[in-house]
Amino acid sequence: MSHCIACEATDLVTLPALKNGHAFKHCPRCDLIQVDPMPSDEALATFYENYHKTGQYQSKIQSKVRRARRRIRLANGFRSRGSFLDVGCNVGFAVEAARQLGFAATGIDVDGVAIQQAKAQFPEAAFAPLSIEALADERQQFDFIYCSEVIEHLPSLETFLPALRRVMHARTTLLITTPDTRHRSLSRDFHKLVEWDSFRPPEHLLYFSKQSLNALLNRHGFGEPRYSFSTKPTLKVIVKKGRPSSSE
Repeated sequence: MSHCIACEATDLVTLPALKNGHAFKHCPRCDLIQVDPMPSDEALATFYENYHKTGQYQSKIQSKVRRARRRIRLANGFRSRGSFLDVGCNVGFAVEAARQLGFAATGIDVDGVAIQQAKAQFPEAAFAPLSIEALADERQQFDFIYCSEVIEHLPSLETFLPALRRVMHARTTLLITTPDTRHRSLSRDFHKLVEWDSFRPPEHLLYFSKQSLNALLNRHGFGEPRYSFSTKPTLKVIVKKGRPSSSE
């Protein structure tokens, strides 16, 4: 039986449209929309073999550095020192933005090709081909963690979010961004919503609203979320580590 990735409810409702051959289910309890069934690990590996070749993350690099710099300064109260980690850094523009602001900046990504491109593009920043789970095992902690447009790509968050908390200390600022299915600019009709360009499985597998993202963060023990206003259909949330889990 399928369960909700955000709140673990099992009373999911099949939605009446397909996209790229994939079906979706909606959680009436927390409002998450998720691909169902999820693609296999093998299917995702095949998809991501060519992901870096599309060029979408290599375009407008400098404008992306500037945007990331603004986001980081606003989220961190205009403080620009300490250690910085970008989880899912892709080609590294947010890491370079943080370095320019004065952080000791590191980027990690499981895509080794993206890491190679990041190192070539921004040789003064630090990058490593690591998962957040592997980094958490090294017992490092960071002052500011940037996780932008990552969680919607993952078929499960059951190891990802606990690992994210392990690299946080009590004062760490975590900034998460992800597409917002309930933004005022979008239709409530799923037949129209599914045509939104952020609905693109198997690249994006999870589709959040504030309600579903709150449910996910609360279940994993994070602190009270603070959302920033966005004119675009993007959730931008700042959270702290929150209460200790039973394993801490």
